[in-house]
Amino acid sequence: MAAPERTAKASIDVKRCFHIAVFLAITFFFGRLDPTPPLTPYGMNVLGALIGVVYAWIFIDVIWPSMIGLLAIGLLDIMPINTLFNKGFGDPTVVMMIFIFVFSTVLDSYGVTRWISMWFVSRRCVKGRPWLLSFALLLAISVLGGLSSATPACVIGWSLMYGMFKFCGYEKHEGYPMMMVIGAVFASQLGMALIPFKSLPLVAISAYEGLSGATVNYTIYMFASFLSCLLCLLAFILIGKFLLRPDLSKLTGLDIKTLITDEDMKLSGVQKLLFAFLIALILFMMLPGFLPRDLAVAVFFKKIGNTGVCVLLVALLAAIKVNGKALCPWRAMVNEGVAWPIIFILAFVLPLSGPISDPRSGITAFMLEILTPFFGTGSGIKFLICIGIVGVILTQFINNTAISVALMPVIFSYCTANGMLAEQPVILVTVACCLAFLTPAASSTAAMLHGNDWITTRAIWRTAPILVVASLCIVTAVVILTGKIFL
Repeated sequence: MAAPERTAKASIDVKRCFHIAVFLAITFFFGRLDPTPPLTPYGMNVLGALIGVVYAWIFIDVIWPSMIGLLAIGLLDIMPINTLFNKGFGDPTVVMMIFIFVFSTVLDSYGVTRWISMWFVSRRCVKGRPWLLSFALLLAISVLGGLSSATPACVIGWSLMYGMFKFCGYEKHEGYPMMMVIGAVFASQLGMALIPFKSLPLVAISAYEGLSGATVNYTIYMFASFLSCLLCLLAFILIGKFLLRPDLSKLTGLDIKTLITDEDMKLSGVQKLLFAFLIALILFMMLPGFLPRDLAVAVFFKKIGNTGVCVLLVALLAAIKVNGKALCPWRAMVNEGVAWPIIFILAFVLPLSGPISDPRSGITAFMLEILTPFFGTGSGIKFLICIGIVGVILTQFINNTAISVALMPVIFSYCTANGMLAEQPVILVTVACCLAFLTPAASSTAAMLHGNDWITTRAIWRTAPILVVASLCIVTAVVILTGKIFL
């Protein structure tokens, strides 16, 4: 038996060495290939670093290939190394992720997320209706994503789901947990598009208004975005029910009364305090968008931003002591809660968003040059469909905010030349660019998804493309319907 075991180990080692060789070859030598204009040698180096590391994430590992990828960005003169690390590990999103992981771990360690999960699964309306429960969870994450932003909404949603999975007896890589982990990212990204004066929609719409001098009707936008969100979440549930078909027996056959007593549903004093912190996290992220700009509270929270809010609340948790112990013992919570693969993916991807969209690389121009002939001339519906496809494709590889802004001049020029109203393509591109969760480079939540150990890479690539295509079809139909009703 010893010989076959040695052979198996050798074959595994050979396969790993092959993948490492491919990873290094793509990362360091792809840039030496002759670029196809408008791609430049600089752009080829950027693509090589990105493609190589993504390959390694899929076939090798996450953390150490990310480290090599970061060094490659410096060695290939894509970005100075000091600037790279500042934009990587010093990016506000990365810092926020570390603190929000710690925050979520504190909630979990004191049983708050378990209590919320028990509350969800014990509602009469969802008893014996796991698909309704799933829809309610995803809708809550979408609303949270709209009120705050996609990243904290996704992490908080995952935290609640993990409690429910453990409570019901699900293990990692089972069908239902994998479906819902993707669903949380999907829902949070849809939520990001809900409100036009938050995050990506604000930047995209402002870019168009700056070009055209016209204004986009926020009421029409919100009608289209809310209807799209509801229908896309419903489509996700239908895809899960009829296509993915995970095992829901642990939810359907769950006798809540045998597992949850009245005593279990009572919150302790510490849990109530932490629940208040969770509500504060959501409210503090929302406040700047709703309060008058010159109000002192609004100015304070706008200055510290979402990252500062997370830092502030974790600092307070670390400062508060109960029975002589800090609510947030920092070292223990970092060791237990921070998902370092996600942090390294973000630290690699975020600095590359600038070089990818930089005119010096020619990457955006190259992709637009390929796709522009499909726009056609004179057909509003054809242009609408094509610009939506372009937006959703590009946003899987390039920072979604950058793509939404880059496409606004295309929309303005085309609509002006053909006498079309631009509100429909503006709305469509803005929402389509939020469907960014297929590749790790698509968005911060997509990077988090690819680093999540509850799901496999194969499951992501099996499910995410279907969701992207189905959602784009739904959003396009909703935008066309909105135009017929309001415009």
